[in-house]
Amino acid sequence: MQEKMDLILAKINEYDKIICLRHISPDGDAYGSSFGLANFIKENYPTKKVLTDGEANDNLSFLGVPEKLTAADYQNALVIVTDTANTERIDSLYWQTAKEVIKIDHHPDDTPYGDLSWVDAKRIAASEMVSELVFHSKLKVSPQTARLLYTGIITDSNRFLFRNTTSATLILASKLLATGFDVQEIYQNLYLEPWNNVKFKNYLQSLVEISAQGVGYIKITDEMLQQHQMTYDLVKGWVNILANIKEIKIWLFFIENKAENFVSVSMRSRHYNVNKVAKKYHGGGHLLASGIKMPNWNWSATIIKDLDNLIINNDVVEGVN
Repeated sequence: MQEKMDLILAKINEYDKIICLRHISPDGDAYGSSFGLANFIKENYPTKKVLTDGEANDNLSFLGVPEKLTAADYQNALVIVTDTANTERIDSLYWQTAKEVIKIDHHPDDTPYGDLSWVDAKRIAASEMVSELVFHSKLKVSPQTARLLYTGIITDSNRFLFRNTTSATLILASKLLATGFDVQEIYQNLYLEPWNNVKFKNYLQSLVEISAQGVGYIKITDEMLQQHQMTYDLVKGWVNILANIKEIKIWLFFIENKAENFVSVSMRSRHYNVNKVAKKYHGGGHLLASGIKMPNWNWSATIIKDLDNLIINNDVVEGVN
């Protein structure tokens, strides 16, 4: 691991132009890891050109807004992609034209890519890995860099509640906190909600269906989003409103993205290997948290049936009880 970090830091030192990327439909860890790494490089190497790219997530704009890059920006650049398991999910049209590509990720490495790759599926967040990298460098870690990385860790760990949270996670979080950023500001931006959002969550919970085996799901159409003045990017991240219902063993959102002509499936479980079902439908993610892009609604019944079979066959993740 230290050898990988040394190699990455050497590449950062070598290049004059560096572009930090992450996955499409970015969440807190995608933004935290990519923006955090970009800010770290900018502050420690002020003569380098450091850029970000990809579509913006307005709900996370308090963390930053990516630039809109052109093919010319990628010439002779080093690209560092964080929190992105496969090439299809890299939020860039031109990443393959860069001179070199580095992958830093905490998802299973089913689709290796990059000239240099550091993947550790035991980590709770890519932001945890980037935090270790920046502290390993012995260079300056500012409160702004720390704020971004801390946000990535708390969002992917659900405020340190998920299983892959370790003592190392908490030590890194403590070191980030020691830089002196405003923790309360982060939590207010993440968790204070307008009343309209709360009402829509309550409405969604009234629509929950639960299969005989304990698969709980909600189907959310574009018409529903429009009627309640909600956006796809916002609502997609709410899948865990079903996480604490005792009778539900696997939970998922089907949510229509009419603008891009697909239906997203977000699957979660406390015990069962939902990633196995995701892979069957050309999706991916973590063992207990995965996603699928459906071309239409036709797969929904078979996906639910396959998840039922995970429960019937007791297909649990090893070490989870």
